[in-house]
Amino acid sequence: MKKQNHEPMATIEQHLKDILKDKTPLIVTQIEKEIISTIKYKTELANKNNITRTNAYLSFYLEYPEIHWAFLAHMVSRNGGYNMTDLKSSIHSSVLSPTQQVSLFQFLERANSLIFHDAYPQLLLYKKSIEDNISYFHLLPLFSVSTFMTPIWTFFFRNKLSSTLLTFALITNEQQYVEKHLMTLNHTKQAIFKNYMYMIQEVMGFTHVIFPYKKYTFLRKYSLSGIEVHNFQSVQTRINIGKKLYHILFSKQAYSSILDFANKHVHTGSRSDYWPHEYTSNQNQSKIFSPSLILSWENVKHHSPTYHDWFTNYSKVKYWRDKVKADFQDITKDVKRDLTLMKSIDKVQKMIN
Repeated sequence: MKKQNHEPMATIEQHLKDILKDKTPLIVTQIEKEIISTIKYKTELANKNNITRTNAYLSFYLEYPEIHWAFLAHMVSRNGGYNMTDLKSSIHSSVLSPTQQVSLFQFLERANSLIFHDAYPQLLLYKKSIEDNISYFHLLPLFSVSTFMTPIWTFFFRNKLSSTLLTFALITNEQQYVEKHLMTLNHTKQAIFKNYMYMIQEVMGFTHVIFPYKKYTFLRKYSLSGIEVHNFQSVQTRINIGKKLYHILFSKQAYSSILDFANKHVHTGSRSDYWPHEYTSNQNQSKIFSPSLILSWENVKHHSPTYHDWFTNYSKVKYWRDKVKADFQDITKDVKRDLTLMKSIDKVQKMIN
């Protein structure tokens, strides 16, 4: 945890306002060019699929536990993988046409990839800054990272910003970035948000972000903490969801157990990773078939979006450090209820077909 004796927030806010006006051209040294090239290569290598991204977040967090966001990103990315494989599971595939499955996968994959493309260079630049004891954060715009993050990382590097505030800033940045490059696109609005399955999930509450944990270490089965997600189209809602998930993840009731789960269970994308009593990645067993990601979808080659900095006005971030109340809650019963309902819908669908 970073020290809390940070410089007055008013100073950080002023830096955020000043950077909007700063038009000074960036001069890059040969050493910095090599750093940029190396980080871009490592990012592209780790951005192969949901599995490689999820693993990269955890590896980084274990090395730099002061960067809380990396662990949050790991656990949320696990959920992204579950959602991807759900499209090929035995109880979802019957209610989605092959075309709908592909559209929803492409949406989930693009969101997962975009966030990693934007965030992972920031993490690696922090790593390099620590190793060399030099702040390299002026280079962030050369990775197409919003100028919003430059003063944030600079202050954090100097031990003058808390881990929580850095997390809030990264949550704000990544959701604004996805908003700019995915959520507002016409294809997303037409193919995803008007898709009947998305509307069913919104209305009936099937969309959960879950964190497996054990109330007591001797228990065999994992319970689930987390929240139910609604109104995912709203960028501010997504930012608030991120902040709530952060508080739940790092709560004293669950943090150690969730981290233990992450370390013990390699992410495959199958929900059998956390609930093998309900799910199986083996299609021949009498449980819900939840395949691994590798067997469900092929890797997708993504094109980097044209750089357009979302941070064009301070009003977009004036609430970035606001706290959002989120008490720890166990949602195991809620998830089981929705799972039972989905099984019923699947049976009816198969009878109709």
